[in-house]
This record gives sequence, structure tokens and C-alpha cells, in this order.
Amino acid sequence: MAKRSSVMAAWGLALLMAVPALAVAQQSLRVDLQLEPPHLDPTRTASATTAETTHRNVFQGLTRIDRHGKVRPALAQRWEVSEDGLKYRFWLRQGVRFHDGQRFDAEVAAYSLRRLLSEAAGNPQRLLYQAIREVEVAGSHSLVLHLSRPDSLLPFRLGLSAAVMVHPASEPTNASRPVGTGPYAFQGWERGEGVALAAFAEYWGEAPAIERATFTYTSNRLELEGGLAEGLIDLYPDASSLTSHLALSHRADYRILDGFSEGEVIMAVNHAREPFADRRVRRALAHAVNREALLEIYPAITPPLIGSHFSPGHPAYVDLADRYPHDPQRARELLADAGHAEGLSLTLTVPPTQYAELSSLYIASDLEAVGIEVALQRVSWPQWLEQVFNDREYDLTIVAHVEPMDIDIYARDDYYFNYRDPRFQALWTQIEAAQEPEARHALLGEAQRHLAEEAVNVFLFLKPQQAIHKVGLTGVWSNAPIPAVVLQELEWE
Repeated sequence: MAKRSSVMAAWGLALLMAVPALAVAQQSLRVDLQLEPPHLDPTRTASATTAETTHRNVFQGLTRIDRHGKVRPALAQRWEVSEDGLKYRFWLRQGVRFHDGQRFDAEVAAYSLRRLLSEAAGNPQRLLYQAIREVEVAGSHSLVLHLSRPDSLLPFRLGLSAAVMVHPASEPTNASRPVGTGPYAFQGWERGEGVALAAFAEYWGEAPAIERATFTYTSNRLELEGGLAEGLIDLYPDASSLTSHLALSHRADYRILDGFSEGEVIMAVNHAREPFADRRVRRALAHAVNREALLEIYPAITPPLIGSHFSPGHPAYVDLADRYPHDPQRARELLADAGHAEGLSLTLTVPPTQYAELSSLYIASDLEAVGIEVALQRVSWPQWLEQVFNDREYDLTIVAHVEPMDIDIYARDDYYFNYRDPRFQALWTQIEAAQEPEARHALLGEAQRHLAEEAVNVFLFLKPQQAIHKVGLTGVWSNAPIPAVVLQELEWE
């Protein structure tokens, strides 16, 4: 804790030289997250921690997703779509500057979107935007997107961290020195100590109330709980699985908000490896896992179980949580039918997130109870991203998919599940083309049922998002429809 205390002391000393002590408490903030990001460019990583640190703070998109999951204007003031759904026109804000003084205009927006679509740029969410056929600059602050097929979800997707606007002058160094148009400018990052942000004086919108913020990253649970006990942390967005939860809830200086993320926690299956091509094996895994028992890892909130890759908060949700009840005998029968009566030996690769580490112990025990020998492989977050997400070197893994409305990942040939199903891909094409919400929701229901019947992965539960924050800090999101800690909405009373 000494290093981080020194960082906070340095911030405090700098501020004390300029303003009264009372103002310091009201203008600075320390946010703690569990995983240190691999880098700070959200257009080049699937890491949620990168998005939580920089999205809506340093970087902005044409649209934004608010705390209720609704699409709102951001760098685009407004937009309209043609009747055939093949053309979107955006009118951009004027007078917007990047933190290094560069202007934001339609040319910069076009550069950002073309880079997003380029395979060479390495955006892990690039396939979400493949309906965009051409990006046309239609004026200094007007942009037209021509689509190869209708995509009714495009305004929503443009509000995700993968689609933030970047300037060609600063793009090469955004991973270590991010430069955006957001309300906060990057001040510095020393690994192991934290990322420092400060309010941008020339921000185009309303000036934020919090002048300075530090993001620190504490993977060690005992160290984290110590920091909270000492009152060193102002906001920890996800305290739901902390063992000290009950003690913290009784403290007068902290408040806990009960909420949920969009994170579908799953045990993902590598379909490119035997024996997972056999649906009977996948169904055996689903019957073997006691999902109700997994919920014991959360001491103060009970997450909803899920039966497909979809959030219960969405109006198109179909409750399939009972599709594969815990039934060890049925799991053994399915394994025997698939030719594995003598059992299997599998590796479960576990990232360092609290939910994954705790869940892995329950799941390993459940699988071994039906004859599946499990080797637990614990890896760091950068290792998980490289080994599992990029290289697909794994049998099973546990992870929360926190991007909203990401059921489309099952239509991607190159996603890390290695799941390829022309039937689902055709269904997803229909979903994207459906302009009317009622028709789209019906198709989304079909998609959920298909994934459940195929037992594509073992769908576990929706990840809780219990934020703990100091009393007097207002504007904290109770739910997390996107991975973001939106500093601009926070304020000390």
C-alpha cells in the first residue's frame, strides 16, 4: 500500500499548494479496479479495464450509452437513417478539440471509422461494424455511412469503447499516452501505481466537478480490503464478491449500491478441440455444473442464473435458466453415450478475476464428480488475453462478457470459441436487418433458444456490480450497461 499512498500524497500536496484543504477533498478522487489494463487504447484490446479507465473519460464516440443503456448523442449531435436502412448521416459537434489541441471534424471521424474497419489496425471488435461499406465526408462536420446491409444496432455500437474517435497524429501512441476529446486529459501512468487524469480545461461540454482522478489497480484481495478498511479508496465499482462485504456495509463512511453489469459469466468451450464438437459432451458439462451453488461466492446479493448469452434486463430476454438442471447422473449418461464412460481430462484456464477464481473451485469439483479430471491453470490477465482470447489455446475457461448486446459473437467465425454455425449466422443477419423492435426481439428470442439447445457454452449467471463508494460521492452508476467509470457524472456533495 506504500507506493499508492505516496501517489495519493503527491496529488494532495500539489493541490494543497493551490486551493484550501476542503476543496481538495471535493475535487479529487481515487477509483480502484481489480485488473491493471494491458494498455490504454480501447480500440486495440478487449480488456474491460481499459474501457473502464478511458472510455467516456479520455475518449468519446459519435454516440454514447447512458446509465440506463440508452443511446444518446456524443460527438455527433444528431443522426438520421434512410428508409432502406442503408445510409446513416451524422451531424458532428463543432469547436471540439483533442487534448493536444488538434481539431475534431468529419475528416478525423472518417479516419477513426476507416481505421476501425481495417483488419491491420487490430480492433478486436472490428466485425461489429462490418455492415459499413463506405465512409463519406459530406462536409466539414457531416459524415455519411453507407452500409452493405441494414444494421439497426449501428448507433448503439458506435457508442461502445471500440468505436471511440482518435486523431491520426496521436493514434500511434494512444496505448501509453492516450489523447482524446473527453472531459479528462491523461497525466501519467506508472505501472503498479496508477493512471492519473485531470479535467481538460478546453473541454467542449460541461466542465466536470471532479478535477483530478487516479485509477489504481489492486488484484490482491487482502490488499484491496485493507485499502477500503483504511478509507484510502473513494470508489470501487465492483465489491460484490469481497469477503469483507458485510463489515463494509456497516461502516458510516461507505455506501454500497446493489446493481448488475451486462456481464454474462460463462464457462467457455473451445469448439476446435475434441471432444467439444460433440453436443452430448457440451450438454454433459452443463448438467454437471451446480450453478445454484456458484452463487455462494456473492455474500450479499443473489445474481440471476442465465441459460443463454443474454442479459435478463433486456426486453427480448427469454428465461432458459432451467434448460440444464444440475443432474450429475444425466451428465455421466451423456458422457457415456459420447464414448467417454471412462472419463475425460481437461484443463480449465482461469483469469485472476475474483468471480473466476472462486467459481473455478466449485466447477472443478462438479466436473470431477462426473468423471472429468480437471487441471486448473491460473494465468494473469495479459496471459489470458494472449493465450485464450487471441491464440485460443485452451479447453475451458471462465469469463464475464461485459459488452452489452454481444450475442453476435456467436456469428463470428474467428471468435475465440471457434464456434461456427451457418444457421446462427443466418439468424443474426435477420436480426441486424430487422428495423422494428418487436420483430427484432422475436428473432433475438430464437437466437437465445438456439444457443441453449446447442449448449454452445455453459451459461452461468449475470455478474453483479455492487459499487462501494465514500458517503458524499454522488452520481455513481448502480448498474453497468457498459464497462465504464464515468467520472463526469460524479461529484462530491
